[in-house]
Amino acid sequence: MKPQHLLILCISLAVASPALGDERGDELIAAYLEQAARKNKRVTVQVKHVKGSQPPIVLAFTWMRRVQAKLTSHFIRMESPESEQGKLLLVHERADGSSDFVAYRPQSALRKKVRISGARHYKYKSLRISVQELIGGELAKYTHHFLGNREISGVLCHLVENRLKPEFIGKSDFPRSILALSVDSMTMVQWELYDRTNRLARRIVATETKVVEGTPTVTQARISSPQRDSHLQWTVQSIEFDPQFEPDLFRKESLQRRTDSPTSKR
Repeated sequence: MKPQHLLILCISLAVASPALGDERGDELIAAYLEQAARKNKRVTVQVKHVKGSQPPIVLAFTWMRRVQAKLTSHFIRMESPESEQGKLLLVHERADGSSDFVAYRPQSALRKKVRISGARHYKYKSLRISVQELIGGELAKYTHHFLGNREISGVLCHLVENRLKPEFIGKSDFPRSILALSVDSMTMVQWELYDRTNRLARRIVATETKVVEGTPTVTQARISSPQRDSHLQWTVQSIEFDPQFEPDLFRKESLQRRTDSPTSKR
């Protein structure tokens, strides 16, 4: 190969490499998602948010997830406090990483569906959490790169760096993250998310993991935000795998009709 052709090839590979993952990284994320994210489930969650010396904020919500061949749908309903009750969020994630978001705020003057785009967030008083965090990371938007194994908090972990694909730039607060997965259970041990200036924005640490219906599941986690001097305690209060959902639960046309808690067929 002529030297100039070799140089062009090297430059092309260097430019393309950020958009390409590696085989081991892809394998690990696929195994993690197969266990943690590719099952239908209904979860009730309580979050306690503390910022500096301010009084803590406590929220509760129900998260339902339906997994189909090319589409994963999330339905989130805020349960408490009273001022947040009835707020709904519907998310459709496609296999290529693209997604649609529709929110419904029953107490708004417009009383209509409100589309969310770009970097989406749920805000309540001093609490600010991205939709991406609420639904589990949107890992299909990233390429995956194996960094090796390391012991974290006494647990041997696989480390995988996730880099946002070029087509999703501007659609996430976190262009890069490092996910630590337990070698033994493939559950999340730690997840560090970096902002657009490559500063640590979130550190998620699993503080309790249980086997629920045969599936290793993180049931408590602490989410710290070093730049905001705040942390959030995430606690799963109940979880059910493979519930029978109502047929229209995950259709955006049904949001405005749902002023009561969504139910499922038993």
